[in-house]
Amino acid sequence: MDVQIEKGNGNLHSFSVDLSAEEIQDRVRGKIRAVNPKLKVPGYRSGHVPEPVIRRNKDLIQSIHQEVLDELLDAAYDELLRKATGTVVHLQPSPVSLGAHSEKEGLKLKGELEIFEIPEGLSPFGVVLAAEEELSVPAEEILAETERLQVVLSNQFREDLAPDTIVELSDFVRFRIHFVHPSTGESFDSEQVAEVGGDQVPEAFTQALLGKKTGDTVSATLPLNVPDSRSREGSRVEVHPAELSILEIQRRVPLSLDELVRKVFPSDDPDSAKTEEDLRGDVEKGLLGQKVMKALEKKRRELRKEILAAWGIPSPEKRLSREYERLGIASESDREEYRQIFQWQLVLDTLLEREKIEPDWETVGQEYRGIMQSRGETPSQQVDREALSSAMQSARRIKLEEMMLREAQFGSSELFFGEGGYLEKVGMSRFGKKPVPHSEEAHDHGSHDHAGHEGHSHTENLSDEGHND
Repeated sequence: MDVQIEKGNGNLHSFSVDLSAEEIQDRVRGKIRAVNPKLKVPGYRSGHVPEPVIRRNKDLIQSIHQEVLDELLDAAYDELLRKATGTVVHLQPSPVSLGAHSEKEGLKLKGELEIFEIPEGLSPFGVVLAAEEELSVPAEEILAETERLQVVLSNQFREDLAPDTIVELSDFVRFRIHFVHPSTGESFDSEQVAEVGGDQVPEAFTQALLGKKTGDTVSATLPLNVPDSRSREGSRVEVHPAELSILEIQRRVPLSLDELVRKVFPSDDPDSAKTEEDLRGDVEKGLLGQKVMKALEKKRRELRKEILAAWGIPSPEKRLSREYERLGIASESDREEYRQIFQWQLVLDTLLEREKIEPDWETVGQEYRGIMQSRGETPSQQVDREALSSAMQSARRIKLEEMMLREAQFGSSELFFGEGGYLEKVGMSRFGKKPVPHSEEAHDHGSHDHAGHEGHSHTENLSDEGHND
């Protein structure tokens, strides 16, 4: 098998694979010998049917030729992937068939392929980015967040609300949901309770419920669980129009400041009891964490645009065209956004192998739970290997981006990454540091990076559910 790759324009190349007549004939005869003992031909003992007799069976020999062609194509593609200097993202062979003539004359495979590669000598570290503003948390933001926590951490509810009370964030709403599946015509009705704006409540449900009152019925397009016997959870998530009928609203009774302090800092030791000042400090840390994550996400996008523009790596247009069609991406703006994200992931994956980046296992757990949640499934003791593999790759990309940001040059970078900087203040000191092997990591929840303090860290589930390796 002689494999040749000829460089073309940008990422697009052509390839040819010469398959000798001898190689093809040997494979065909091997298949004939393998099938011989199974044949029943009058006048011949099993396993002793002459090859010419077998070849007269057109259906059988055509099946053998196709089987040999499939094996040769697989072997040729494997050799192309091995021989390519970068990542093959698109491979399109020209139509080919294998017959009796191929056993005499051989066969030539031709086609095109796109190879994504990063030129040698380019480093993702030390990229110059725009200056970043200093971060602060004003007193009024601390007060507003404290008042929010007084509500969301309360377990006391009012049920004697006025009939015209409208739904607000953090209310618990009991509602009836009705929808008809457009494909099967099956009708679904159920009664549910949801915390408006809660972490586990889809945004579409929150927006549909806000501002409504008991007795209202609202139509909305919502992500819904529908039965699916093929799913491990017995259901899958689909988006359909539905009706929500508001049955009851329950509203939390805010905690007092003293109650909130005890809720946030539970302790049986009077000597170690926390104060309102400790609470304000904790709230300030959480708000600063949100601002740090927002700023870092902005720098991530900036880093991506800067590297893609500076390196000038051609886009894999053939592969992107397939992706646009597969995902139904039509507008130019959406295509451009997807192109950048897709190409950036190719850059990261190439650099991951070059830099030998290992995943941060805390991030693997977070990514795994996110993947399972997006499927409408709950992580269980039985690990989904496909989801875990995707989570590990995503965690490696995230870690590399963090390392690139830590090494980037921009105004105020010391305020973020320096000693005593924002990252240390909000408990993200491991951000951008190359992770040590998992077996050597100290599994200390006190040092975990809980990105953004969404919903405040004291209400988060810090278990390692789904954290399997």
